[in-house]
Amino acid sequence: MLKWILLLISLALVCPVLAQDDAPTVAAIDYDAVVEETISDAAFFDWWRLQAAEGDMLIVTMIARDGLLPLIGLLNPAGDLVATSADGQINGMAQLEYTTLQEGPYTIIASRVDNVDGTSTGSYTLEVRRANPPEQPQNLHQPVTFTCEDHEVATTATLEFAEDIPADETGLTHRITVYGIDGFQPVIYVEFHSDQDFQTCNTDANQTLDDTFTLPGEVPRTVTADNLHTVSQLTLSGAELMGVITLRIGSMDGTPGRYMALIEGFTIDPDDDTDLFEVRVGPRAAADTALGIYMVAAENSRLDPFMEILDESGITCDDAGRRGCETIASFAGAGAVLHNSGGMTLTGDRSDAGLLLAPGSPDVIVPVLLSSRQAGTHGGYVLVMIGELPE
Repeated sequence: MLKWILLLISLALVCPVLAQDDAPTVAAIDYDAVVEETISDAAFFDWWRLQAAEGDMLIVTMIARDGLLPLIGLLNPAGDLVATSADGQINGMAQLEYTTLQEGPYTIIASRVDNVDGTSTGSYTLEVRRANPPEQPQNLHQPVTFTCEDHEVATTATLEFAEDIPADETGLTHRITVYGIDGFQPVIYVEFHSDQDFQTCNTDANQTLDDTFTLPGEVPRTVTADNLHTVSQLTLSGAELMGVITLRIGSMDGTPGRYMALIEGFTIDPDDDTDLFEVRVGPRAAADTALGIYMVAAENSRLDPFMEILDESGITCDDAGRRGCETIASFAGAGAVLHNSGGMTLTGDRSDAGLLLAPGSPDVIVPVLLSSRQAGTHGGYVLVMIGELPE
Protein backbone atom coordinates (compact mmCIF):
# COMPACT_ATOMS: atom_id res chain seq x y z
CA MET A 1 0.00 0.00 0.00
CA LEU A 2 2.90 2.37 0.73
CA LYS A 3 4.03 2.13 -2.89
CA TRP A 4 0.51 3.04 -4.04
CA ILE A 5 0.55 6.07 -1.71
CA LEU A 6 3.85 7.11 -3.26
CA LEU A 7 2.33 6.61 -6.70
CA LEU A 8 -0.60 8.89 -5.86
CA ILE A 9 1.84 11.53 -4.67
CA SER A 10 3.68 11.12 -7.97
CA LEU A 11 0.42 11.61 -9.85
CA ALA A 12 -0.13 14.94 -8.11
CA LEU A 13 3.41 16.05 -8.91
CA VAL A 14 3.48 15.11 -12.58
CA CYS A 15 -0.04 16.16 -13.65
CA PRO A 16 0.97 19.83 -14.18
CA VAL A 17 3.66 18.79 -16.68
CA LEU A 18 1.81 16.12 -18.67
CA ALA A 19 2.39 18.01 -21.89
CA GLN A 20 6.07 17.01 -21.89
CA ASP A 21 7.37 14.22 -24.09
CA ASP A 22 7.19 10.68 -22.70
CA ALA A 23 4.75 11.82 -20.02
CA PRO A 24 2.06 9.54 -18.56
CA THR A 25 -1.08 9.26 -20.63
CA VAL A 26 -4.23 10.82 -19.22
CA ALA A 27 -7.22 9.96 -21.40
CA ALA A 28 -10.80 8.71 -21.38
CA ILE A 29 -11.74 5.07 -21.88
CA ASP A 30 -15.15 3.53 -22.62
CA TYR A 31 -16.56 0.14 -21.81
CA ASP A 32 -15.39 -2.60 -24.22
CA ALA A 33 -12.73 -0.32 -25.70
CA VAL A 34 -9.17 -1.68 -25.96
CA VAL A 35 -6.33 0.82 -25.59
CA GLU A 36 -2.60 0.32 -26.04
CA GLU A 37 0.21 2.26 -24.37
CA THR A 38 3.77 1.96 -23.03
CA ILE A 39 5.25 2.03 -19.53
CA SER A 40 8.74 3.56 -19.31
CA ASP A 41 11.01 4.79 -16.55
CA ALA A 42 9.97 8.35 -17.34
CA ALA A 43 6.24 7.46 -17.47
CA PHE A 44 5.71 4.45 -15.20
CA PHE A 45 1.91 4.81 -15.07
CA ASP A 46 -1.02 5.90 -17.26
CA TRP A 47 -4.32 7.33 -16.12
CA TRP A 48 -7.54 6.11 -17.86
CA ARG A 49 -10.79 7.82 -16.89
CA LEU A 50 -14.06 5.89 -17.04
CA GLN A 51 -17.56 7.26 -16.50
CA ALA A 52 -19.47 4.62 -14.51
CA ALA A 53 -22.93 4.27 -13.01
CA GLU A 54 -23.64 3.10 -9.48
CA GLY A 55 -23.53 -0.69 -9.26
CA ASP A 56 -21.44 -1.25 -12.39
CA MET A 57 -19.39 -4.44 -12.07
CA LEU A 58 -16.01 -3.52 -13.59
CA ILE A 59 -13.55 -6.04 -14.97
CA VAL A 60 -10.28 -4.35 -15.93
CA THR A 61 -7.71 -6.47 -17.80
CA MET A 62 -4.12 -5.40 -18.53
CA ILE A 63 -1.96 -7.62 -20.75
CA ALA A 64 1.77 -6.86 -20.78
CA ARG A 65 4.41 -7.30 -23.47
CA ASP A 66 8.12 -6.53 -24.00
CA GLY A 67 9.18 -7.37 -20.43
CA LEU A 68 6.58 -5.43 -18.43
CA LEU A 69 5.27 -6.61 -15.04
CA PRO A 70 1.65 -5.31 -15.11
CA LEU A 71 -0.23 -3.77 -12.18
CA ILE A 72 -3.63 -2.01 -11.97
CA GLY A 73 -5.15 0.39 -9.45
CA LEU A 74 -8.58 2.04 -9.31
CA LEU A 75 -9.56 5.45 -7.89
CA ASN A 76 -13.14 6.37 -7.07
CA PRO A 77 -14.63 9.78 -8.01
CA ALA A 78 -13.19 11.28 -4.80
CA GLY A 79 -9.69 10.13 -5.78
CA ASP A 80 -9.47 7.39 -3.14
CA LEU A 81 -7.70 4.15 -4.00
CA VAL A 82 -10.48 1.51 -3.77
CA ALA A 83 -9.02 -1.55 -5.50
CA THR A 84 -5.73 -2.97 -6.78
CA SER A 85 -4.81 -6.02 -8.80
CA ALA A 86 -2.35 -8.71 -7.80
CA ASP A 87 1.17 -8.34 -9.16
CA GLY A 88 1.41 -9.61 -12.71
CA GLN A 89 4.16 -11.75 -14.18
CA ILE A 90 6.56 -10.65 -16.93
CA ASN A 91 4.51 -10.32 -20.13
CA GLY A 92 1.56 -11.62 -18.14
CA MET A 93 -1.91 -10.40 -17.24
CA ALA A 94 -3.18 -8.33 -14.33
CA GLN A 95 -6.90 -8.16 -13.63
CA LEU A 96 -9.04 -6.11 -11.28
CA GLU A 97 -12.73 -6.54 -10.43
CA TYR A 98 -14.75 -3.94 -8.57
CA THR A 99 -18.43 -2.98 -8.14
CA THR A 100 -18.89 0.78 -8.07
CA LEU A 101 -20.63 2.35 -5.07
CA GLN A 102 -21.55 5.62 -6.72
CA GLU A 103 -21.97 7.22 -10.10
CA GLY A 104 -19.13 9.32 -11.46
CA PRO A 105 -15.68 9.33 -13.05
CA TYR A 106 -13.38 6.49 -11.98
CA THR A 107 -9.67 6.43 -12.75
CA ILE A 108 -7.90 3.25 -13.83
CA ILE A 109 -4.16 3.41 -13.13
CA ALA A 110 -2.11 1.18 -15.44
CA SER A 111 1.35 0.77 -13.95
CA ARG A 112 4.10 -1.75 -13.21
CA VAL A 113 4.85 -3.94 -10.20
CA ASP A 114 6.42 -1.77 -7.46
CA ASN A 115 5.28 1.23 -9.54
CA VAL A 116 7.54 4.01 -8.14
CA ASP A 117 10.38 1.62 -7.31
CA GLY A 118 9.75 -0.78 -10.17
CA THR A 119 12.23 -1.38 -12.95
CA SER A 120 10.24 -3.20 -15.64
CA THR A 121 9.19 -1.42 -18.83
CA GLY A 122 7.23 -2.43 -21.90
CA SER A 123 3.93 -2.06 -23.72
CA TYR A 124 0.45 -3.19 -22.73
CA THR A 125 -3.18 -3.35 -23.77
CA LEU A 126 -5.96 -2.41 -21.38
CA GLU A 127 -9.66 -3.27 -21.59
CA VAL A 128 -12.51 -2.50 -19.21
CA ARG A 129 -15.74 -4.46 -19.39
CA ARG A 130 -19.01 -4.19 -17.53
CA ALA A 131 -20.10 -7.63 -16.27
CA ASN A 132 -23.69 -6.45 -15.74
CA PRO A 133 -24.62 -4.30 -18.74
CA PRO A 134 -28.00 -2.54 -18.41
CA GLU A 135 -30.90 -4.39 -19.95
CA GLN A 136 -32.11 -2.86 -23.17
CA PRO A 137 -35.88 -2.36 -23.45
CA GLN A 138 -37.30 -4.94 -25.82
CA ASN A 139 -39.50 -3.71 -28.62
CA LEU A 140 -42.42 -6.11 -28.66
CA HIS A 141 -43.95 -4.52 -31.74
CA GLN A 142 -42.72 -5.49 -35.17
CA PRO A 143 -43.62 -3.20 -38.07
CA VAL A 144 -46.69 -3.99 -40.13
CA THR A 145 -44.79 -2.63 -43.13
CA PHE A 146 -41.31 -1.36 -43.98
CA THR A 147 -39.88 0.51 -46.95
CA CYS A 148 -37.55 -0.92 -49.58
CA GLU A 149 -36.67 0.72 -52.88
CA ASP A 150 -39.53 3.21 -52.42
CA HIS A 151 -41.99 0.34 -52.07
CA GLU A 152 -44.08 -0.51 -49.02
CA VAL A 153 -43.40 -4.07 -47.91
CA ALA A 154 -45.77 -6.10 -45.72
CA THR A 155 -43.95 -8.00 -42.94
CA THR A 156 -44.70 -11.72 -42.94
CA ALA A 157 -42.15 -13.08 -40.43
CA THR A 158 -39.29 -11.83 -38.24
CA LEU A 159 -36.38 -13.98 -37.06
CA GLU A 160 -33.64 -13.02 -34.58
CA PHE A 161 -30.53 -15.02 -33.80
CA ALA A 162 -26.87 -14.62 -32.81
CA GLU A 163 -23.85 -16.80 -33.44
CA ASP A 164 -22.00 -18.14 -30.39
CA ILE A 165 -18.92 -19.50 -32.12
CA PRO A 166 -15.30 -19.18 -30.96
CA ALA A 167 -13.66 -15.84 -31.74
CA ASP A 168 -10.97 -17.49 -33.88
CA GLU A 169 -13.52 -18.76 -36.40
CA THR A 170 -14.02 -16.30 -39.22
CA GLY A 171 -15.84 -16.02 -42.51
CA LEU A 172 -19.14 -17.48 -41.33
CA THR A 173 -21.68 -17.10 -44.13
CA HIS A 174 -25.47 -17.28 -44.16
CA ARG A 175 -27.26 -17.35 -47.50
CA ILE A 176 -30.95 -16.45 -47.41
CA THR A 177 -33.18 -17.41 -50.32
CA VAL A 178 -36.92 -16.73 -50.42
CA TYR A 179 -39.10 -18.23 -53.15
CA GLY A 180 -42.49 -16.58 -53.70
CA ILE A 181 -45.55 -18.58 -54.74
CA ASP A 182 -49.02 -17.52 -55.95
CA GLY A 183 -47.92 -13.92 -56.55
CA PHE A 184 -45.82 -13.34 -53.40
CA GLN A 185 -42.93 -10.97 -54.23
CA PRO A 186 -40.31 -11.48 -51.50
CA VAL A 187 -38.15 -8.84 -49.88
CA ILE A 188 -35.36 -9.69 -47.41
CA TYR A 189 -34.53 -7.15 -44.72
CA VAL A 190 -31.48 -7.58 -42.46
CA GLU A 191 -30.38 -5.51 -39.48
CA PHE A 192 -27.53 -6.03 -37.03
CA HIS A 193 -25.41 -4.08 -34.56
CA SER A 194 -21.65 -4.64 -34.30
CA ASP A 195 -19.10 -1.85 -34.60
CA GLN A 196 -21.83 0.15 -36.28
CA ASP A 197 -25.52 -0.20 -37.01
CA PHE A 198 -26.31 -1.84 -40.34
CA GLN A 199 -29.57 -2.27 -42.24
CA THR A 200 -30.23 -3.41 -45.77
CA CYS A 201 -33.10 -4.72 -47.87
CA ASN A 202 -32.84 -6.94 -50.91
CA THR A 203 -34.95 -7.97 -53.89
CA ASP A 204 -32.14 -9.27 -56.11
CA ALA A 205 -32.34 -12.86 -57.34
CA ASN A 206 -30.00 -13.08 -60.35
CA GLN A 207 -28.18 -16.10 -58.91
CA THR A 208 -31.38 -18.14 -58.53
CA LEU A 209 -32.17 -18.64 -62.21
CA ASP A 210 -32.92 -22.35 -62.89
CA ASP A 211 -33.21 -23.15 -59.17
CA THR A 212 -35.84 -25.75 -58.32
CA PHE A 213 -37.69 -25.94 -55.01
CA THR A 214 -40.36 -28.25 -53.65
CA LEU A 215 -42.77 -27.65 -50.79
CA PRO A 216 -43.97 -30.62 -48.70
CA GLY A 217 -46.53 -32.62 -50.63
CA GLU A 218 -46.27 -30.47 -53.76
CA VAL A 219 -44.64 -30.73 -57.19
CA PRO A 220 -41.25 -29.09 -57.92
CA ARG A 221 -41.16 -25.51 -59.13
CA THR A 222 -38.44 -23.91 -61.27
CA VAL A 223 -37.18 -20.33 -61.29
CA THR A 224 -37.23 -18.90 -64.81
CA ALA A 225 -36.62 -15.48 -66.30
CA ASP A 226 -40.39 -14.95 -66.29
CA ASN A 227 -40.82 -15.48 -62.55
CA LEU A 228 -37.45 -14.21 -61.31
CA HIS A 229 -39.24 -11.28 -59.66
CA THR A 230 -40.83 -13.74 -57.22
CA VAL A 231 -37.45 -14.68 -55.68
CA SER A 232 -35.00 -12.80 -53.42
CA GLN A 233 -31.53 -13.92 -52.30
CA LEU A 234 -29.04 -12.29 -49.94
CA THR A 235 -25.67 -13.53 -48.59
CA LEU A 236 -24.26 -12.41 -45.22
CA SER A 237 -20.50 -12.87 -44.88
CA GLY A 238 -18.69 -12.50 -41.55
CA ALA A 239 -21.82 -13.28 -39.54
CA GLU A 240 -19.68 -14.12 -36.49
CA LEU A 241 -19.03 -10.37 -36.10
CA MET A 242 -22.62 -9.21 -36.46
CA GLY A 243 -23.99 -9.87 -32.97
CA VAL A 244 -27.78 -10.19 -32.93
CA ILE A 245 -29.09 -10.48 -36.49
CA THR A 246 -32.68 -9.47 -37.25
CA LEU A 247 -34.05 -11.04 -40.42
CA ARG A 248 -37.40 -9.88 -41.75
CA ILE A 249 -39.26 -11.38 -44.71
CA GLY A 250 -41.95 -9.39 -46.48
CA SER A 251 -43.90 -9.08 -49.70
CA MET A 252 -43.46 -6.14 -52.06
CA ASP A 253 -46.47 -3.76 -52.01
CA GLY A 254 -48.28 -6.20 -49.71
CA THR A 255 -48.93 -8.67 -52.52
CA PRO A 256 -50.54 -11.82 -51.02
CA GLY A 257 -49.29 -15.33 -51.58
CA ARG A 258 -47.09 -18.04 -50.07
CA TYR A 259 -43.34 -18.29 -49.65
CA MET A 260 -40.56 -20.73 -48.81
CA ALA A 261 -37.43 -19.32 -47.16
CA LEU A 262 -34.11 -21.18 -46.87
CA ILE A 263 -31.44 -19.92 -44.45
CA GLU A 264 -28.15 -21.77 -44.84
CA GLY A 265 -24.95 -21.85 -42.82
CA PHE A 266 -26.01 -23.23 -39.43
CA THR A 267 -24.23 -26.05 -37.60
CA ILE A 268 -24.78 -28.13 -34.49
CA ASP A 269 -21.26 -28.99 -33.30
CA PRO A 270 -20.38 -30.51 -30.86
CA ASP A 271 -23.21 -32.96 -30.26
CA ASP A 272 -24.62 -31.02 -27.29
CA ASP A 273 -24.58 -27.67 -29.11
CA THR A 274 -27.84 -25.68 -29.41
CA ASP A 275 -29.06 -22.74 -31.50
CA LEU A 276 -31.76 -20.34 -30.32
CA PHE A 277 -34.06 -18.44 -32.67
CA GLU A 278 -36.72 -15.90 -31.71
CA VAL A 279 -39.59 -16.01 -34.19
CA ARG A 280 -42.55 -13.73 -34.75
CA VAL A 281 -45.28 -13.97 -37.38
CA GLY A 282 -46.00 -10.74 -39.25
CA PRO A 283 -49.02 -8.68 -38.13
CA ARG A 284 -51.19 -9.35 -41.17
CA ALA A 285 -50.11 -12.98 -41.48
CA ALA A 286 -50.64 -13.70 -37.78
CA ALA A 287 -54.34 -13.00 -38.01
CA ASP A 288 -55.30 -16.30 -39.62
CA THR A 289 -52.27 -18.12 -41.09
CA ALA A 290 -49.70 -20.46 -39.56
CA LEU A 291 -45.93 -20.45 -40.01
CA GLY A 292 -44.06 -23.70 -40.56
CA ILE A 293 -40.43 -23.93 -39.41
CA TYR A 294 -38.23 -26.89 -40.37
CA MET A 295 -34.74 -27.93 -39.29
CA VAL A 296 -33.42 -29.86 -42.29
CA ALA A 297 -30.08 -31.69 -42.21
CA ALA A 298 -27.72 -30.33 -44.86
CA GLU A 299 -26.20 -32.39 -47.63
CA ASN A 300 -23.77 -35.02 -46.24
CA SER A 301 -24.66 -34.03 -42.66
CA ARG A 302 -24.96 -36.69 -39.95
CA LEU A 303 -27.28 -34.52 -37.86
CA ASP A 304 -30.57 -35.89 -36.51
CA PRO A 305 -32.51 -32.62 -36.00
CA PHE A 306 -34.58 -31.86 -32.89
CA MET A 307 -36.69 -28.74 -32.15
CA GLU A 308 -38.34 -27.36 -29.03
CA ILE A 309 -40.45 -24.30 -28.22
CA LEU A 310 -39.15 -22.75 -25.01
CA ASP A 311 -42.43 -21.56 -23.51
CA GLU A 312 -45.15 -22.97 -21.30
CA SER A 313 -46.30 -25.26 -24.13
CA GLY A 314 -43.00 -27.14 -24.13
CA ILE A 315 -43.75 -28.49 -27.63
CA THR A 316 -40.96 -30.64 -29.08
CA CYS A 317 -40.44 -32.32 -32.43
CA ASP A 318 -38.06 -35.04 -33.54
CA ASP A 319 -39.54 -36.10 -36.89
CA ALA A 320 -41.99 -33.75 -38.63
CA GLY A 321 -45.26 -35.49 -39.42
CA ARG A 322 -44.61 -38.29 -36.92
CA ARG A 323 -44.15 -39.02 -33.20
CA GLY A 324 -46.24 -36.19 -31.84
CA CYS A 325 -45.38 -33.80 -34.70
CA GLU A 326 -48.47 -34.60 -36.75
CA THR A 327 -49.58 -30.95 -36.88
CA ILE A 328 -46.88 -30.17 -39.45
CA ALA A 329 -46.32 -32.06 -42.69
CA SER A 330 -43.21 -34.20 -43.11
CA PHE A 331 -40.40 -32.56 -45.08
CA ALA A 332 -39.60 -35.87 -46.80
CA GLY A 333 -39.44 -35.30 -50.56
CA ALA A 334 -39.31 -31.52 -50.18
CA GLY A 335 -36.22 -29.35 -50.62
CA ALA A 336 -34.36 -27.28 -53.18
CA VAL A 337 -31.52 -27.34 -55.70
CA LEU A 338 -29.55 -24.09 -56.01
CA HIS A 339 -27.34 -24.03 -59.11
CA ASN A 340 -25.40 -20.78 -58.81
CA SER A 341 -23.49 -18.86 -56.11
CA GLY A 342 -21.82 -21.98 -54.73
CA GLY A 343 -24.73 -24.33 -55.34
CA MET A 344 -26.60 -26.40 -52.77
CA THR A 345 -28.82 -29.44 -52.76
CA LEU A 346 -31.31 -29.81 -49.92
CA THR A 347 -33.27 -33.04 -49.78
CA GLY A 348 -35.65 -33.62 -46.89
CA ASP A 349 -36.33 -36.98 -45.27
CA ARG A 350 -38.44 -38.37 -42.43
CA SER A 351 -35.88 -37.49 -39.74
CA ASP A 352 -36.06 -33.71 -40.31
CA ALA A 353 -37.80 -31.81 -37.51
CA GLY A 354 -40.54 -29.20 -37.85
CA LEU A 355 -42.88 -27.01 -35.81
CA LEU A 356 -46.07 -25.18 -36.76
CA LEU A 357 -46.70 -21.79 -35.18
CA ALA A 358 -50.46 -21.35 -35.06
CA PRO A 359 -52.17 -18.00 -35.77
CA GLY A 360 -51.99 -15.57 -32.86
CA SER A 361 -50.69 -12.23 -31.67
CA PRO A 362 -47.97 -10.71 -33.88
CA ASP A 363 -46.27 -9.38 -30.73
CA VAL A 364 -45.65 -12.82 -29.23
CA ILE A 365 -41.99 -13.82 -29.47
CA VAL A 366 -41.67 -17.58 -29.85
CA PRO A 367 -38.26 -18.90 -28.70
CA VAL A 368 -37.34 -21.99 -30.70
CA LEU A 369 -34.35 -24.11 -29.62
CA LEU A 370 -32.64 -26.27 -32.25
CA SER A 371 -30.36 -29.17 -31.33
CA SER A 372 -29.63 -32.80 -32.13
CA ARG A 373 -31.82 -35.63 -30.87
CA GLN A 374 -30.57 -36.73 -27.44
CA ALA A 375 -27.42 -34.65 -28.09
CA GLY A 376 -26.08 -37.60 -30.04
CA THR A 377 -25.21 -36.27 -33.50
CA HIS A 378 -23.77 -33.17 -35.12
CA GLY A 379 -23.58 -31.49 -38.52
CA GLY A 380 -24.89 -28.69 -40.69
CA TYR A 381 -28.51 -27.80 -41.26
CA VAL A 382 -30.74 -25.39 -43.14
CA LEU A 383 -33.56 -23.50 -41.45
CA VAL A 384 -36.67 -23.53 -43.65
CA MET A 385 -39.68 -21.27 -43.12
CA ILE A 386 -42.94 -21.74 -45.02
CA GLY A 387 -45.61 -19.11 -44.58
CA GLU A 388 -48.32 -17.07 -46.22
CA LEU A 389 -49.51 -13.48 -46.51
CA PRO A 390 -53.31 -13.50 -46.77
CA GLU A 391 -55.48 -11.08 -48.73
